[in-house]
Amino acid sequence: MSTQRLAEAIEKLRGSYGGPEAEFAARPLRRWSTLVDVVAGEPKAKIPDSPRVPLDQPEPLLDLPVEALQEALKVTGRDQRRAGALQALANWWPGDDADESWCEDHERRRMELTAIRGVGHELVDRILLLVLGLPAMPLSRAALRVGCRHGWSGLESEYDEWQHLFRRAAELADSTLPEAWWLINRVGRSHCGSRPRCDGCPLEPLLPEGGPYEPE
Repeated sequence: MSTQRLAEAIEKLRGSYGGPEAEFAARPLRRWSTLVDVVAGEPKAKIPDSPRVPLDQPEPLLDLPVEALQEALKVTGRDQRRAGALQALANWWPGDDADESWCEDHERRRMELTAIRGVGHELVDRILLLVLGLPAMPLSRAALRVGCRHGWSGLESEYDEWQHLFRRAAELADSTLPEAWWLINRVGRSHCGSRPRCDGCPLEPLLPEGGPYEPE
């Protein structure tokens, strides 16, 4: 693993893209509204009709038919496939004024979230990082592709090894883990799909000498 090279990449991406301060400021930590955005996506700018189901509080969702919640998500431009998971999370959510010790119990919260149907490991880590403010790097396809193609790590690496890589690299780059996540995923979506598009990528100068490695 190469934490120093990843730290250099984070610095390059920050220079190219700036930071996500405005985006994160609009999504305060430990708020139900932030959880909805993280799980089902942010609403589109133009919403044709106001949803009959309010999404800004968890309580109305608890006994709601899932079809009604799907429709509410659809009309706000969110992912209606997340309706079932969102209902389960409404039951799990302790409220916006949750005790700090509850929010910081990393392993227990991870265990609870992992047990919820429709909440995969990457989404669990996004909730921990972006909603509860805990140090967990969501290992999206984009992040794994960028890491593997640059040779910073490999698909054979364990989950904890990837977590250590990103946490340590963020520290070396004088960055935060949410910022590192945002930067890596932005470049991954733009340049590191199922086939790499290296031309114009800010990280092209950091590629291995023979070009990007391909994960097996």
